[in-house]
Amino acid sequence: MNEIELIARNQLFPYWIIYALLFSIAIISILKYQKEFVFVNLKNAFFRAPSSVPFSKGEISFFGATNWILLINYFAVSGITVYMLLVYFKVGHSWMVILPMAYYFYQSFALFIAGTLSGELKKLKDLFLLLNFTTHSIGIVMIPILFIWILNPELSTYLPKTLTVVFLLFHFIRIVRSIFIALKNKVLWYYIILYLCGLEIWPILAVYLLVSPGFIG
Repeated sequence: MNEIELIARNQLFPYWIIYALLFSIAIISILKYQKEFVFVNLKNAFFRAPSSVPFSKGEISFFGATNWILLINYFAVSGITVYMLLVYFKVGHSWMVILPMAYYFYQSFALFIAGTLSGELKKLKDLFLLLNFTTHSIGIVMIPILFIWILNPELSTYLPKTLTVVFLLFHFIRIVRSIFIALKNKVLWYYIILYLCGLEIWPILAVYLLVSPGFIG
């Protein structure tokens, strides 16, 4: 009779990540229980003008409590995502965990500067809200993907690419929707082109050139 030998699971990531993600799920669950309408309407912002979504003017405004709870969740989850990528690719640049948070504040600042210099700040209100909705959604969607990766390290060939695609896809949808919203709000087309070229495309390329040697080289 053959003996059954237990094989130890390869622990790729530290255990504290699981507890951090469980805490994040608990906070989101409490928020969903108390304000279920926020999650019911969150997806609507990708198909309708964000300012027309019932909760957007209060809870999801920049200074709204719900907005900041979901933003902090995004900062935590995205930071953990970058940390796991650093561990997997054996990259020692721990400062990279702040890149997703820095990118969000950069986008907010870029929209504010673009709106102020062009005199179209009021017309960009929906774009600020859409940025928040996109960020909230990424922070929620990435949680189950990270759990799958932690529990199934053998899938490490595919999950880093999946996380990257999720992040890029959400922001691609945001950029496309932002263009249509700006045009609908009668923002001049050359402002849109200048914004895309100066404040969207080159920063992404700069970050890619900065980060890629550590992950690809």
